[in-house]
Amino acid sequence: MARIGVALSGGGYRATVWGLGALLYLADSGRNKDVVAISSVSGGSVANGVVAHETDYRQDPGEGFAERVHPLVHHCARTGLFFWGPSTNRYVRSLFALAALALATLLSGVVVTAVDGLRLLAGVLLGAGLLLLTGALLMFGRRSAVVDRALAGAFFRRDGRATELSAVRRSVDHVFCTTELQSGDHFYFSPGFVYGFRFGTGVPGGLPLSTAVQASACLPGAFAVRRLPTARHRFPSPAGPTEPAADLVLTDGGVYDNMADQWLVGLAERVRRPDHPPVDYALDEIVVVNASAGMTWKPFRASWVPAIGELLALARIKSVMYDVSTSQRRSELVQWSARAGLTGGPTGALVHIAQSPYRVADAYAHAADAAGGAAGPGGADLAARAARAARAKEVLELLGDDPRQRAHWDELTTRSRTTPTVLRKLGPDRTADLLLHGYTLAACNLHVLLDYPLPGALPDRDRFLGLTTRPEKPR
Repeated sequence: MARIGVALSGGGYRATVWGLGALLYLADSGRNKDVVAISSVSGGSVANGVVAHETDYRQDPGEGFAERVHPLVHHCARTGLFFWGPSTNRYVRSLFALAALALATLLSGVVVTAVDGLRLLAGVLLGAGLLLLTGALLMFGRRSAVVDRALAGAFFRRDGRATELSAVRRSVDHVFCTTELQSGDHFYFSPGFVYGFRFGTGVPGGLPLSTAVQASACLPGAFAVRRLPTARHRFPSPAGPTEPAADLVLTDGGVYDNMADQWLVGLAERVRRPDHPPVDYALDEIVVVNASAGMTWKPFRASWVPAIGELLALARIKSVMYDVSTSQRRSELVQWSARAGLTGGPTGALVHIAQSPYRVADAYAHAADAAGGAAGPGGADLAARAARAARAKEVLELLGDDPRQRAHWDELTTRSRTTPTVLRKLGPDRTADLLLHGYTLAACNLHVLLDYPLPGALPDRDRFLGLTTRPEKPR
């Protein structure tokens, strides 16, 4: 059977839940037994981390796997982690209270100075306000570490201790992708190794699994960059005059690669490098499960405000540049996969949150009748297109090729792509819809593109809604 690599990407719990929908389909269809690697960025890394912590994905059938991820789904639907979430609410309240006290003290000092001049009381108030404000800024800078501890408490703890990354080695290679800001490259954490192009291969060295997940999901602005000492990883000494770095400076893996596919794409060529981690698998197929939707229309009324409008414009410009580059990479992935089918190497498929399950099926349903002859020897390309067209028609029959069903899936797709990329609770209905969409789109696209099994019937939404309820405690 084909050896499959899966990439999970996108922000917040939207990506966590939507990616789980695709993983549930692979488990139900039996194709999880062929998955040899799961790479992830951002919210996809929460799903990747919990799967690594709870089970050996290749060995877990559909219902068993659903039971393992039930607590995570319930948490995303009804509890949440950060801003708001019970495990971090105390930190958020304390931060706001300290900042408010600092500003009130500074304001009092300014008022006293205006009334009586810069005397002892005014100096004390201003000095105390500055100290309190410094404390609030230092506290604000620890938000990444706070989320790290919350992740460990919610998902990555055994026997009262945070689980180490090296403790979740499985038959599946779970790779958490981050961005290293000193080198400008991807940096990878896995239970068997850590690796960066400028650093070489090191060992996990007791790093908590929660830290690898948080560093991979360290959204710029929302969270502070993570500085992790390199000594624990025992990297080889750099050749030439370069000094070894004392710290890794890490942010969200999506800054470098928002598709999470860079570990998987080109792996066969990279492993020939002497400093690359030894990998005991090759890939035949790459499935990219991308929960990062493109920009939608949003009025920009604040653009006229002096200074503030310019700062907001810079943020909007960054989003446009990011969106364009990601769109181009999605297009390149589709083209690369089509070429690989003819020239050899791993093939691939994209499961993209902005797509209705009808999208790919419609594109291929009549491909065999399209103009143009066979591109491969003996008409192999034409035969492949005919086979895909037949599978596409099976998908349309399963979905129901009528306006009412199409409108339903268009509405569900819009609901998925417009779900905010947050770490607070999503609500049971939104969570169930994300699971249903991710599962169905994966089933339809992968059946058409890679001939994965097609379910005999559409998944039942009530099954996914049931995963949002509180799991029963084991007796």
